[in-house]
Amino acid sequence: MSRIILYTSTRCPKCPLARKVVREVCKEIGWVEGKDFIEKLVDGKSLAPGPIVLEGDSFNIVRYPEQITPELTPAIVGCDDYSLEALMHQVASTPSIVIDGVVRFVSKVPTREELLKALGR
Repeated sequence: MSRIILYTSTRCPKCPLARKVVREVCKEIGWVEGKDFIEKLVDGKSLAPGPIVLEGDSFNIVRYPEQITPELTPAIVGCDDYSLEALMHQVASTPSIVIDGVVRFVSKVPTREELLKALGR
């Protein structure tokens, strides 16, 4: 299970910055995308697997976290409705960050320092 799950939306104005902060911090601490952290689109049900551009950045949509490989990063898990899964964490808005099963940030983009502190670094 991933240590960080970042829930995002294709229509969220804050999500591009959240993607950037999470990926930069995870790279800095040596975490592997698909293993240690994943991003899930709550509104990605209509998306097909493959390349996509969101807010000018290129990503690969995958159906399952296990499909994320170094060649497919950066990747976003889509192709399904993850809004119900997010609601199980009591997350109703994006971007939201769940760390080790605990919701740490909701509708907020943490700073690099805030995310590192939440990770105990």
